[in-house]
Amino acid sequence: MNEELLIRLSNADAVASKESEVRDILKEEMCASSDEVMYDKIGSTIFHQRGTQEDGVKVMFCAHMDEVGFLVRHISEIGFLYLVTLGGVLDKAKENQRVRVTTAAGQKVYGILNVTKTDKGAVKEMYVDLGVDSKEEVAALGVEIGDMVTFDSHCTPFNRPEVYAGKAMDDRTGCYVICEALKRLKTLEHQADIYMAATSSEEVGVRGGKLATYRVNPDIVFAVDVANNPELVKNYANHRLIGHGPMIVHYDRMLAPNEKLLRFVKETAKKHQIPYQADMFGGGGTDAGSAHLSREGKLALVIGIPLRYCHAPWSLTHMADLEHTIELIVRIATSLTKEKYQEFISF
Repeated sequence: MNEELLIRLSNADAVASKESEVRDILKEEMCASSDEVMYDKIGSTIFHQRGTQEDGVKVMFCAHMDEVGFLVRHISEIGFLYLVTLGGVLDKAKENQRVRVTTAAGQKVYGILNVTKTDKGAVKEMYVDLGVDSKEEVAALGVEIGDMVTFDSHCTPFNRPEVYAGKAMDDRTGCYVICEALKRLKTLEHQADIYMAATSSEEVGVRGGKLATYRVNPDIVFAVDVANNPELVKNYANHRLIGHGPMIVHYDRMLAPNEKLLRFVKETAKKHQIPYQADMFGGGGTDAGSAHLSREGKLALVIGIPLRYCHAPWSLTHMADLEHTIELIVRIATSLTKEKYQEFISF
């Protein structure tokens, strides 16, 4: 496992439309395994590895680069930054948290995030204390309205070597997985044309998957994303346990997958003894939810990575889950053919 890559991806800062730190890491890691690199016009980056079959099936795996976070909305006269959220940051993650601001020049400025509340205890406003006392001192630090603010967490092993704690595991674990899968596929023969899409702006309306799908026009789309593990439940009701393998998602609010494709993925996992969890979401949604509505419709499915704690300063991920997700992607990619795809869409 490439733990150093996971650490770099988790520590990088990237909210919607400000994903250059993550994009640069992925380009550094994935270009050598790609025959072509493409972009859409919002910054999603697509790594193409050609297959051996002429006019072969086109398969896209996508993972989003952006994390939940904030933008500087207002700077007060006494030097406090007031914020707006990008994505569903948990309210309990907004109090007394260390954060970092990325300036237009790329400098990191550190502060403490806190909130004011309504009479009923709901979060009213979010503000960051930089330790200064005036708007002028804020300006001297290079901080401006519109700057990105992220949690100041640093990825590290968490008491045992197979578990890592860090920020932005939604969806830097997915970015890690598509990166390492593409490297392995470079050494293997596959008939399918493979596209690994690092998408923009998923946390603010699943935008990147839709546009990347239109750009590539694949036959099948797999979103490689995450789901939060209800950490106090470790019985039959929890299908998101870390260390128990990736989730093959049977349903969410935005997608009910093609039943033949779903069966194929489950059978592929069983054939190669890859542990998995069969999950469903009552709500939620991923890039697959918007991608499958592109053009005349696309086959799509979600492969999920279980996390403990999500949309917060810290998430826990299990390296075995990442390894098994990589293996599942590789096995899917090397098994798919044009003929198999035609079976899926034979209604």
